Amino acid sequence: MAKRSRLALLPLAAGLGAACPAHAAWDFTPVAAARATYSDNVALLPEDRSGGGMVLQMTPGFQLLNHSARFDLSFNYALSLYEYSGSRRSGALRHSQDLDGKLKSRLVEELLYLDAGATIRQQATSLFGPLSSGNDYLRTNRNEVRTYRVSPYLVHRFGAFANGELRYARDSVSTDNIGMRRSDGNTLSAQLTSGPTFRRFGWDASVMRSVIDEQLPEAGGGERQQNTSSKAANLNLRYAVSPTLNLGVFGGYDDYDYSGLGGSQSGVAYGGNLQWTPSARTSIQATAGHRFYGPSYSLALQHRSRGTVWNVAYSDSVSTTRSQFLLPQAVNTASMLDNLFRAQIPDAQLRAAAVAAYIQSAGLPKSLATSVNFLSNRYSLMKQFNAAVGWQLARTTSTLSVFKTKREMLSSQQVDSRLLGSSLSTLNDNTDQLGVLASVSYKPGAQTVLTLIGNAINAKSLSDARSSHQRDLHLNLARTYSSRTSGSVELRHVRGSTGLGGQQYTENAVAAAITTKF
Repeated sequence: MAKRSRLALLPLAAGLGAACPAHAAWDFTPVAAARATYSDNVALLPEDRSGGGMVLQMTPGFQLLNHSARFDLSFNYALSLYEYSGSRRSGALRHSQDLDGKLKSRLVEELLYLDAGATIRQQATSLFGPLSSGNDYLRTNRNEVRTYRVSPYLVHRFGAFANGELRYARDSVSTDNIGMRRSDGNTLSAQLTSGPTFRRFGWDASVMRSVIDEQLPEAGGGERQQNTSSKAANLNLRYAVSPTLNLGVFGGYDDYDYSGLGGSQSGVAYGGNLQWTPSARTSIQATAGHRFYGPSYSLALQHRSRGTVWNVAYSDSVSTTRSQFLLPQAVNTASMLDNLFRAQIPDAQLRAAAVAAYIQSAGLPKSLATSVNFLSNRYSLMKQFNAAVGWQLARTTSTLSVFKTKREMLSSQQVDSRLLGSSLSTLNDNTDQLGVLASVSYKPGAQTVLTLIGNAINAKSLSDARSSHQRDLHLNLARTYSSRTSGSVELRHVRGSTGLGGQQYTENAVAAAITTKF
């Protein structure tokens, strides 16, 4: 398995070698941060077992960037080391790491390209345990999740008739949880889209085949291999009613192969869609149809004015925990702010740097309100609604986002036996989440940002009536001392309940941090 993983990275190495001319502008920036936190409940334990103390955090890391005609790379890594006053609390970490790397490369212009990415994150084990909210040292209900994805693809123009793409993707997801070890995926897809020959009428056709090789733990110990797969074929026909409005119909077939619960795992897909773009600032895409699991709908609305950005989205699809880790569907904070700052900073690279600096100084989360992607080896029918708005005044930048997500498990409980145990076997069968996040950032001066963030999440199991909730409030004052040094002070209040015994927990904390780039 290790040898196959190394071989899977060869296309990424080839992309780095082929796309890096000697004069490419590499930007390597070491980063170091120090943070001191006093918390009255370090591990978010129930009130009768809670314990306070001081946590010292040192976080060395680096940022590697390269933007050239054939190469677009961003790579961020940080290793956090924790020390505690007295003995280390149960449920607290000694260290954690975070990685976010993205690569886009033009290997052969107009022929061969490469996309790649890698992440390391701390993720919730269960939807019904304490959720981390700024306390990175929390171990309770968290596991490290590591992913990578390497995807070379070919493109070709068939004259004015059509444009084609043939893509291969190799990906992997692994965790340090005994109930969800490792899975490797191989996906082959092809797409053909109509070219300039078709003016009022257009079309596109696609096929996809994906195979997932999983290491599943046995209830009595040991591991076994399991293969699941999916296939899809789709044909879309569209008609340009006007320069701003397209109407269309689609048809296809979906086929999944997994250990199911007795329902259908394949069937015909059909429906209609529209795309309306009344201006460069507004677009609406919507579909309505039917798939093997029943009625299917989607909506994507985006609107941008000089001072506001709006996003509304709904989708339903067959999904897995691993696919959400590889291609998350959260509303990205950077994307929202990028659209807000577009009028003030037209240059894309300068705007991206300004957005990243603003997110760090304001202490904003990487994504807006989004559902908790808990660990599971099962396939599910996921119905998700997200809405977000951001607005900007002379000194104030604000965001408001809400989400509602329902998951209905489609595959067997057996594959999660080591994750949940026999007493909680139905916990993840059907779940429902509702959440909201609001933030207000005020800049009293050019170097100072005061940010208030409020977050609320409710979760419940529709199978065994368990529920949990969390509320947290953060007040963050940040100041930039120079182009390379910044500091912040944060007040934090957290309260919630778990669905595992209905235990209550609260936390009050104060933290001070300083960050330096070298």
